[in-house]
Amino acid sequence: MRNKAVKLLCAALFLFAAISAQPKTSYRNSADAIRNATSPAQSSSSKLIQHVLIVTIDGMKPETYTEPDVHGLKVPTLRGMVRDGASSDGAQSVMPTVTYPSHTSMVTGANPGTHGIYTNVAWDPLNQNSGGWRWYTEDIRVPTLWQIARQEGLKTALIHWPVTAGAQADLNISEYWRASIPEDMKLVRALSTPGIFEKIAKEFPSFKTDVPPLDLTDPVWTDAACYAIENLKPNLLLLHLAMVDHWEHEKGPFSAEANAATETADAQIARLISSAKKAGTWQTSVLVILSDHGFAPISQEMRPGVLLQQKSLITLDTKGRITDWKAAEITDGGSAYLYVKDPSDEATRAALHGIFDPLAGAEGSGIRRIASHDEIVAMGGDPNAFLALEASDGTSFAFGYTGDLKGPSRGGGTHGYFPDRKEMRASMIIYGPAIAPGKIDHARLIDVAPTVAPWLGLKLGTRDGSPLAIPMAAAPAPK
Repeated sequence: MRNKAVKLLCAALFLFAAISAQPKTSYRNSADAIRNATSPAQSSSSKLIQHVLIVTIDGMKPETYTEPDVHGLKVPTLRGMVRDGASSDGAQSVMPTVTYPSHTSMVTGANPGTHGIYTNVAWDPLNQNSGGWRWYTEDIRVPTLWQIARQEGLKTALIHWPVTAGAQADLNISEYWRASIPEDMKLVRALSTPGIFEKIAKEFPSFKTDVPPLDLTDPVWTDAACYAIENLKPNLLLLHLAMVDHWEHEKGPFSAEANAATETADAQIARLISSAKKAGTWQTSVLVILSDHGFAPISQEMRPGVLLQQKSLITLDTKGRITDWKAAEITDGGSAYLYVKDPSDEATRAALHGIFDPLAGAEGSGIRRIASHDEIVAMGGDPNAFLALEASDGTSFAFGYTGDLKGPSRGGGTHGYFPDRKEMRASMIIYGPAIAPGKIDHARLIDVAPTVAPWLGLKLGTRDGSPLAIPMAAAPAPK
């Protein structure tokens, strides 16, 4: 018995020594192990996913792919994705339904009230920031998908994605501008991965960036994405295409110009798929096509700030510059937030109610409804706002405390209305070898990150969103 015990002990010591001699697992191997491990949140098919490409077509309405013939659209790539993949007939956006809060919600799984990117424009009650937007990653208050992926050793590429100025990634070209002149591209290059512009231009001669950042077109940004897919093979790629939104603002949703931009975006998606196939990563890729909001036609603009100035809630100097304020506004197209400087200033609060309560829902007022602070918080909006105004049909809010209260709109369409408005529904299509055909029910933009994270073996933690039930293709039988 003693000899048998000694043999067993020796065998155990030998096994322990052999295990101890193995090299320690790297962060990347840890991520691979997590991704390939069996989890209740992942089907056998999702374990095959190693690359997630998230592409936003800014402002694209779901009707683009649910009824393309009605609008005369030639979108063969989107049609094929809907036929062979999973899609939503309309995903709920966030409060307000504008680009920067929405994009941040997609990659955090959180509402704006949680992640801190409350609006497009920066908080600037004295109007000293020269129209600055919320460009900077450091202002996001919760971890993003790309940050978690990078921590786990996965490769990340961020291309023209909102709120990525200063982001750490394997490849980053931030969306950024200041004076809207060609000189701004020096800022963009300074904020981007060093040398990346030259590398892309060497492989893609069409990658021309000698114009203001806002004038760069979807094919240019797709050049960068194709370069990333073919050379970096990122596990997570984020790409923002903005020209559909641009032409919807200029000419209105489903205008000839907006439709042409949509068809161009459709062609860019086809390019991304081709690049993934060229790189040998398509069989383990999922392509997620989203929009950040819908769109609605407009015919008039309204400046709620004029009413604040008329009630002496804003102090202006002789040149019309703001020198002090009791109440201030941030306008986002179809909605506006109103803020009170002193939380204990009951007189200003009462004055705001006195101005706007009689206008809510009144014919010809330009204001459809008002949300209280508690209602704003319940919608996931800015907890610092006192009230939120939603514009009526055909009306867009514009910033400003002087001039006419109302006037003809300068464009053909806008967004930014409250997220329960049907016209503000966002697009969502999920496609790839691991995805089965089907419908995505009850989709919200805050559900994107909780859905994507498990595919890459990432732990997102508790967020406002939840994983969506995405139909998965059956895994191939083992050979």
